[in-house]
Amino acid sequence: MPTPALLLLIATLVPLVSFVVLVLLGKRMGNPLAGWVATGAIGTSFALSILAAISWLGGSPEWGCGNMPINVPIPWVPTGWGIGPQTKTGYLDLGLYVDSLTIVMFSMVCLVSLLVHVFSIGYMGEDKGYPRFFTYLSLFCFSMLGLVVGGTLMQLFVFWELVGLCSYLLIGFWHEKKSASNAAIKAFVVNRIGDVGFLIGLGVLFYHLGNVTLPEVWAALDSSKLIGSPEGIRVAGIGMFSVRALTVMGVGLFCGAIGKSAQFPLHVWLPDAMEGPTPVSALIHAATMVAAGVYLVARIFPILTDGAKLVVAIIGVTTLTMAALIALVQSDLKKVLAYSTLSQLGYMILAMGIGSWVGGMFHLITHAFFKALLFLGSGAVIYAAHHEQDMKEYGGLWRKMPITAIAFGIAVLAITGTPYFSGYFSKDLIMAHAGAFGALASEEGRSGWYWLLFVLPVVIAYVTAFYMTRCWMLTFWGKPRNEHVFEHAHERGIMWAPLAVLAVLSVVGGYDGLLNVKGFLNAAVTENTKYVQMVHPEGKFGGYESAWPSDEPGLSRSGEDEDHGATEVLTASQAAHKQGWHVMHQSVRWAPLVGIGMGILMYMRGYAVANVLMKAAPVRWVHTWLYRRMYFDELYMGVFVAITVGLARLGAAFDQYVIDGLVNLAGYAVRQLSSLAGLCDRYVVDGGVNGVGAATQGLGALVRMPQTGRIRLYVTVVLGIVAIGIAAVVVVVVATVM
Repeated sequence: MPTPALLLLIATLVPLVSFVVLVLLGKRMGNPLAGWVATGAIGTSFALSILAAISWLGGSPEWGCGNMPINVPIPWVPTGWGIGPQTKTGYLDLGLYVDSLTIVMFSMVCLVSLLVHVFSIGYMGEDKGYPRFFTYLSLFCFSMLGLVVGGTLMQLFVFWELVGLCSYLLIGFWHEKKSASNAAIKAFVVNRIGDVGFLIGLGVLFYHLGNVTLPEVWAALDSSKLIGSPEGIRVAGIGMFSVRALTVMGVGLFCGAIGKSAQFPLHVWLPDAMEGPTPVSALIHAATMVAAGVYLVARIFPILTDGAKLVVAIIGVTTLTMAALIALVQSDLKKVLAYSTLSQLGYMILAMGIGSWVGGMFHLITHAFFKALLFLGSGAVIYAAHHEQDMKEYGGLWRKMPITAIAFGIAVLAITGTPYFSGYFSKDLIMAHAGAFGALASEEGRSGWYWLLFVLPVVIAYVTAFYMTRCWMLTFWGKPRNEHVFEHAHERGIMWAPLAVLAVLSVVGGYDGLLNVKGFLNAAVTENTKYVQMVHPEGKFGGYESAWPSDEPGLSRSGEDEDHGATEVLTASQAAHKQGWHVMHQSVRWAPLVGIGMGILMYMRGYAVANVLMKAAPVRWVHTWLYRRMYFDELYMGVFVAITVGLARLGAAFDQYVIDGLVNLAGYAVRQLSSLAGLCDRYVVDGGVNGVGAATQGLGALVRMPQTGRIRLYVTVVLGIVAIGIAAVVVVVVATVM
C-alpha cells in the first residue's frame, strides 16, 4: 500500500483536478453532471483518506499510536538563511507533514465536504449558477486539504489565503443580491485585518529562524524552555530569542485565527456570511474556514508563551459568552446557528489557551459533525419553506419533515452536551480542564479572576441548551404560524440522506470505539514528541508540560480504577486536574436537562410566553440590545468605518487642495510665466527685429518715392535744383557785397 503521505497528497490534488475540469467544461456539463463530477472528486479524496488512515494504523503497535510523523520539506524559493537539519538552508520550503492529527482532520474535512456536496446536488439543483457553485466548492476543498497537510507555516499561510478567497466567492455566490456581495466583501476585509497580525507573526519568525518545518519550529522555540529563563530562549545559531518577541509572534499568528475563526473582536463577518447558500454555511462552519483558525492554533501551540495563551483564553471566553447571549433572541434560523458556531469556536479557542489541546481539537471534530447536521437540516427547512428563514414563519414542521426534525433534534442534543452524544465527551473535557486551570491558579496564588475561565463557560452551557431548544421548538413544534409555508413543506430524498449519516456521527463521534478521535489526538502528542527528539535530541514537543491529560483522574483509558489510596501524594497540577473534573461534574451535569426543560416550557406554545415577558421594559431593552448584536456593527461603523472614511475624505481633500493645489499652482505660475515670456518675445525680441525691418522698409520707401520713372519729372527736378542752386549763389554773392 502507498504511504499515507502519498495518499493524502493525491487526495489533496483530486479536488484541484475537479476544479480545473469544471472551469473548462462545467457549463457544458450543466445540471446535474457538474455536481456529480465535483462530488465524485471529493468522494475519491475521502476514500483515499480512509486508505491513508488504514495505512497509518497498520504501522502502529496500538490503535492510533506509535507512528513516526512524516515530514517532507520541498525547497521552493531561495532566501539565503534558515536552520535545522531538515531545512534546505537558503530556501523557503513547502512540504507535507503527516501525523495522527493530520489523519483525523483530513478525514473529517473530506467526509463533511462529501456530505455537503451530496446535499448541494438537491439544494442547488434549480440554481442557474449550478456548475459555478460546484467549481468553487472544489477549489474550497483543495485549499482546506492543502492547509491540513501543510508542513511549514509559510505553506499554511498560502492555503490560508486560498481558503479566504474561496469563502469570498461562495459567500457572494448570489452576487446579484446587494446583501450577499456586501457580506462577501465584509468577510474578506475583516479577515485581512486578522491576517495583518498573522504576517507580523510570520515576519518575526522568519527574521529569527528563516523558514523551518513545523517540528523544527517546535524544537527551536519550545516555550517550556522559558521556565526559569525569563530573559528568553537561546536558539543554536541565532542567539537569544526574547520572551517578548516570542509572545508577539504567538499573538500575531493567533490574530490570523481571530479573523478566520471569527473570534471577538473580528466576529462580525460570520453572521453576515449566511447570505451565501446554506450548503456553503455548513461547509464554512463545520469543516473548512472557521476550523482552519483552530487548527492553526493547535499547530503553533508549542511555541505559545504563558502570556500568549492567556490572551488566547480571554478571547475564547469572551467570544463564547457574547455569541451565546446574542443567539438567544435571533429569529433568523441560520443566524442562530451562526452565533452558536461562534460560541462553540470560543470553547475551542478557550481550550487552547488553558492547555486543553486534546479537548479543543476533540471538540473541533465532534462539532463538525453536529454543526454540519444543524446547517444542512436548516437548509432542508429553508428549501422546503421556499427560502424563508425567519422562525416566526415556521412551526409544526415535524409533521411535514419528520426525518429532518429528528436529525436536527439529535444535533441539538449533541451541541448541548447531553450525555452519550458526541458533544458531551468533548465539551466536558474542556470544562474539566477549565476547572483545573482555575484551581491551579488559585493554588499558585494568582488572581481569582482566572475562575471566570471556568464559570462563564459553565453558565453558557446552560444558555446553549436553552437557545438550541428554542430553535428546534420554534421550527418544528406547535401550530404552523404560516399556513402557506406549512402546506408546501416537504422532504427531498437526496437531501435527507446526508442528514442521516451526520446524525449517526453526532451520536458516536465522541466514543473511543470505531472512530477513536481522542485516541488519535493523544497519539499526535506522543508522535510529535518522538519526532522532535529525533531531530533535536534536547528538544520537546513544547508546551505539553502545561497541557492537561485527556482522561478523567482515577480512571485508566479502559475505565479501571487507578486510585492508589487516600494517602497518595499528588502534585499541585494533579490535584488541580482532579478538582477540575470534580467541579465540572457538579456544575455542568444538569446543564442540558435544565436548559432543554426551560426551552420547552417557554416555547411549547410558540411566542406566547416570550411575548408576555417582552411587555416588561427591562426585558425589552435587553432583547433589543441582543437582537441588534450588542450594536457591534453600529459601533464599528461609527468608530472604525467612520474614522476610516473620514481619513479617506481628509486624504482626498489634502490631495485635492494641497497636493493637486500645489501642482495646479505650479502649472498656473508656469502658464503665466510662459505668457509673460510670450509677450516679451512678441513685443521686445520680435518687436526689435520687426522694428529694424520696418525702419529699413520705411527708408527704402522714402528713397523709392522720388523714383517715379517719369523723365519730365526728373528734368523738372533737376531744373528746380539748378534754379535753387543759382538762387542760393546769387543770395550769397549779394550778401557778401553788401
